[in-house]
Amino acid sequence: MRKAACIAVHVDGVDPRLLWVRRSESARFLPGFYAVPGGALDPVDDQMAADDTPERALRVAGLRELFEEVGFLAVHGEPSPEERRALRERFRQSAAAGAEAFRSLGLRWRTAALEPAGRWTAPEHASTRFDTWFFALRVDAPSPVEADPSELALAEWVTPTVAHARWQAASVRLGPPLAALLRAFLRGPALDVRAVRQAPGADGSPSLRYEVLPGIQCLPLRSPTLPPATHTNTFIVGTGEAVLVEPASPYPEEVDRAVAWVEENARAGVHVKAIVATHHHADHIGGAVALKERLGLPLWAHTRTRERLAGAVEVERELADGERLELGGTTPMELSAVLTPGHAPGHLCFRDGASGALLAGDMVAGVGTILIEPTDGDMGLYLESLRRMAASEPSVLLPAHGGPIDDVQGLLAHYVQHRLAREARVFEALADADGPVTAAELVPVAYADARPAVWPIATLAAEAHLLYLERQGRATRVEGGRWRPVRS
Repeated sequence: MRKAACIAVHVDGVDPRLLWVRRSESARFLPGFYAVPGGALDPVDDQMAADDTPERALRVAGLRELFEEVGFLAVHGEPSPEERRALRERFRQSAAAGAEAFRSLGLRWRTAALEPAGRWTAPEHASTRFDTWFFALRVDAPSPVEADPSELALAEWVTPTVAHARWQAASVRLGPPLAALLRAFLRGPALDVRAVRQAPGADGSPSLRYEVLPGIQCLPLRSPTLPPATHTNTFIVGTGEAVLVEPASPYPEEVDRAVAWVEENARAGVHVKAIVATHHHADHIGGAVALKERLGLPLWAHTRTRERLAGAVEVERELADGERLELGGTTPMELSAVLTPGHAPGHLCFRDGASGALLAGDMVAGVGTILIEPTDGDMGLYLESLRRMAASEPSVLLPAHGGPIDDVQGLLAHYVQHRLAREARVFEALADADGPVTAAELVPVAYADARPAVWPIATLAAEAHLLYLERQGRATRVEGGRWRPVRS
């Protein structure tokens, strides 16, 4: 679906302001994110265009949404305050009703005043997919705005310095292209919109560069992962020197996207010097061979990951717990490796020193759940790693599947509590059995709250729980892969 958004900016050389909005927590699209007013293209937008400017219907859509969402009316004409209120209400009813009232007032949108500011698509983890064209509108003064409560929780004019500081501290989530806009403002008060565009392809293709936090970009790639997840987040971290974390996808078209992303970053002065793996699972390492060959880059990983990949992918550098990756650039960055075994033996998370964000790999998920199975997994180590993550007090978790997780302590505590509660169910089912049983025989009781379709996966998790119970001296294995409780 095509969408347009309007960036209203006030630039006076001394105290610039930009208009941003915070989407309501109930919004279907990027709830809670800070963004700029925008919405879907409507058929009446082309009918309301009064000139032949490029993308005229999209320009009208951007101005119309700016008016609907915050009450900012950029038109040729002078409607009275009463007429403005009535007109906004009509547009809220429907674009067609608003267009009729708009024409009756003899107004014309100021489409020629808009400057193209790039094109982005919504990240794949968003619940609704949009192809969005952005336009910048310079205004004479930051006039009063009023957020539409049906869509927004806030609308305000903010200085780029304040907005960037809040973003750097990971206290706000930004939708594109606010990150590029803030950087353009911080280069100097005379805003150059060309710096906001982030150089979309010559064919008009959208930019692939989306910064979740300063210097941390995310590109979800389709990967062979467990449902309901369908993508693995790949990250580029750095503002000059950079690393690519999670060479996730084996699919040729996704490898092409990753290569195009790295190339687009190189044109913007961000140069990837290495590929970094969090762990060895296929949906995290699937594109490593192809990306190493096409980009000419080394692969870095933990020694246990290197062992698991032996003969399949060469790892040129081993990363140890606590090792720091220093990345020079316009804003130097530092990533610290954090060993978090449990899901996989050599699993590494990476902490950004500036924001406190933690690239969490497969330790947690924004969509779906994390499987701990008996071959690669260790339930006891996993629980210890979750507690270690909590103790380090990250500002936000950036998982490999799904969007950013703000409630860090709440989520990590929930993960620990959930695993302990499941452990108790597994032990209770084992204690109530009429003799030694297999993990699969425990699942209908211990996982009675799960759909039978997922019982094969649950059997793996139950086996991991039994191994942890064995380590605690509460369960023991007998012949035939069966288990019995150890009663105190």
